[in-house]
Amino acid sequence: MRLTPRDLFFAAINGAFIGILAPFIFTNLAIKLPVPIVLFVPLLALFSALGVAAGYLLSKIRGFFFQLSKFGLIGITNTVIDLGIYNLLIFMSDVSSGYLIAVFKSFSVLAAIVNSYIWNKFWSFEKKEVSNFGEEFTQFLLVSLVGLLLNVGITAFVVNVIGAPAGMAEKTWANIGGLTASILVLTWNFIGYKFFVFKK
Repeated sequence: MRLTPRDLFFAAINGAFIGILAPFIFTNLAIKLPVPIVLFVPLLALFSALGVAAGYLLSKIRGFFFQLSKFGLIGITNTVIDLGIYNLLIFMSDVSSGYLIAVFKSFSVLAAIVNSYIWNKFWSFEKKEVSNFGEEFTQFLLVSLVGLLLNVGITAFVVNVIGAPAGMAEKTWANIGGLTASILVLTWNFIGYKFFVFKK
């Protein structure tokens, strides 16, 4: 595999998605952005392209690093899409616990799943053929639906069963629950996509 301008452009697009949605997460956590918003998006686009370029350079040592850097960036983008939409819904409704949390998380995870399929198929795992699209997409949906159930279940368990510790804001705890779920499900998704869906 070679590093192409297309790889850098795709990495920058993913970085821009992160930059656009991350402020919703920061807002609900009452954290100020580290730089002004007008710099935040272009800086994340630049750092994302540099990260993929670094993955390519590391692939000279171990071949899988380039693919891993692309998958990792897509994973970060998916996480921010998931948590960004989740936080946007919390922000718009001012609801941070109860049954709506599972509804919010379902919508946000579905958006991340669609994003994940497109980027992983055509960029990370580079499976461009469409002859077995139906079978491949069905396998992708199965892996993703298990991931969705795990993601929503873990989030709802952390937020509604464990509950926020004394003194912690509910929106902060809702984010901890959502992030915990996303991190735990990331391993499941990589294994399922690499060895079951996009196997070569």
